[in-house]
Amino acid sequence: MRVHQTGTVSLVILLAVLAAPIAAQPPLLSSSAPGAFGVRYLADRAVVTYTVEQPAGGAAEDFALRVRLPEKVRWGFLGRESIPADQLGWEDGLAVVRVPYGSGRLHLGWAGEACLPPEGADIPIFLGDRRVGSLRARFDLEGMQASGEAPEVGPGFVTPRVELAQQLDPSAVSLTVGDDAVRRWRRTTGGLEGRAAMPIAASPRLSLQVSAEGLNESPIARIVFPEVKPATEVVRIADDAAPEGVLVEAEAFTNATGTPPRVEPGSHLGTSGDACVFTFIGDGSTLGWKVRVPESGLWDLYLRVSQGDVGAWRVVEVDGKVPEGLELVQLPGTGGWGHAEGEWWIVRVTGNEGGAAPLQLDAGEHTVRMTGVLTTHLNLDYLLLAKHE
Repeated sequence: MRVHQTGTVSLVILLAVLAAPIAAQPPLLSSSAPGAFGVRYLADRAVVTYTVEQPAGGAAEDFALRVRLPEKVRWGFLGRESIPADQLGWEDGLAVVRVPYGSGRLHLGWAGEACLPPEGADIPIFLGDRRVGSLRARFDLEGMQASGEAPEVGPGFVTPRVELAQQLDPSAVSLTVGDDAVRRWRRTTGGLEGRAAMPIAASPRLSLQVSAEGLNESPIARIVFPEVKPATEVVRIADDAAPEGVLVEAEAFTNATGTPPRVEPGSHLGTSGDACVFTFIGDGSTLGWKVRVPESGLWDLYLRVSQGDVGAWRVVEVDGKVPEGLELVQLPGTGGWGHAEGEWWIVRVTGNEGGAAPLQLDAGEHTVRMTGVLTTHLNLDYLLLAKHE
């Protein structure tokens, strides 16, 4: 027997309890037939699971279970069916009930209202004030879980919000969007809001978890993405249209965190300096470079990239700050990973019409840092800073 304490709730698990209790005085559970049993005690009930085979040639269709409770049994469920009060016995501190052979789950309550967790619920997903989908929730005695896709949401930067149908402690709610979890919330009128904006991919997968005992309905009225700031798109330029400027080889990075990227000279076709950075993963890994510009003024950032998937997303910092518009940069899929002609593209990141503004830089050394987000890989040949025109 193992006893686990969680707050004021004691959880007791018995495994393979046979017809007579084993060295337990007084017994927590006994049965008129041998089998495998588990009993778990919550604040208002005991939850019993059992698997008992019908004896060969036996005529009886059920057997007797006796479960010790702190108070007289008041209500019960077998599966989702209520047990009539006249079928709930009470002898010497033990609830007595007959149950059919096979496998089953039994709730025996001594306090509160007779209830079971709901079988399920739909939780709407809203983009602004427009419903775009829903999550299907399932319940257990400790709370609720729901998962699914958020169609039409992203890519971009967003601060998720959940609207509450009942009061909850913020620490009881966890929402995962893609690979990033929101676990710290601030209270708003009628709900909770993430403490910081987060990058999201297109139609991200959501996972919602609420830790709360005794739920009889969803405590979450809806999940809302109030406003998604779109990712900044880059503009491809022709290879022969690349401007003159200050070029930094990607493999010349001066610092890196997270999953190390790979650099293998000669591994890819047509790279500058016969090398590149590859498998730069969107898992929060970072790369940083030092670059020196000869004069003060407005400069534009260019990248030479290859990407054989749907695209990649990066956060770009300059001198320790993220310029407006570079909070989430969307880099395109180029049709391959740089092993064939045409799979390397030069893209302009800043100074595009409607995009991120040119960088205001003083003459001298600066740091450019990129953080990989939203899981996808990126291959990078070089960075280029050119005077804005």
